[in-house]
Formats: sequence, structure tokens, C-alpha cells
Amino acid sequence: MSLRFPEQPPPPAGWVRDFVIKGDGWIKDGDFNSTFSKTVLPLPAHGHPAYEAASTTPGLAEDPVYRRHSADWQMFHTRFVTPDAFVDGLATAGRP
Repeated sequence: MSLRFPEQPPPPAGWVRDFVIKGDGWIKDGDFNSTFSKTVLPLPAHGHPAYEAASTTPGLAEDPVYRRHSADWQMFHTRFVTPDAFVDGLATAGRP
């Protein structure tokens, strides 16, 4: 990550300037303890705190988060990663 902003005047003598980066987001991984960890849908959002069951969202095009931010999916969600490497690693983990 690279951040650029105008240089500020130095802090007063004896003071130190710190920077705080605040992040706000979700990760959907394969962890069994994560809700809906085996599906892309439903997409998490602040507007849906109940995190409704995947069955209430039949497809990506109907998902309210996708509809609101569909351009993001065209620009940023451009790769598909299969679980093959993970599954193959588990299959060979016990072999010498």
C-alpha cells in the first residue's frame, strides 16, 4: 500500500507524529467457524447485520451488495482461486 498526502509542518519540539490506518472489511475464508465460509454469497455488508442465509440470495446478480457495487466486481474481483492446492496439500500431508 502506498499513501500520498501533502507534507505537513513538523510537530512541536518534543512531540512525535504518528499515523493510524483504520480498516473496515470482511474476509470470507474456508474456516469452519466463519458463517457461510463455503459460499461466496451472501456478501457481507453493514446494511445487513443479520447476515441472512445464503438461500435468501439466489444468485450474485440479485445480491444487494453486488447490485450496489457491481463495478467493483468488474475492476477488482477478476480472479478465481480454486481449493485444489489446499485439498491436494491435505491429501499428501501424511505421506513421506
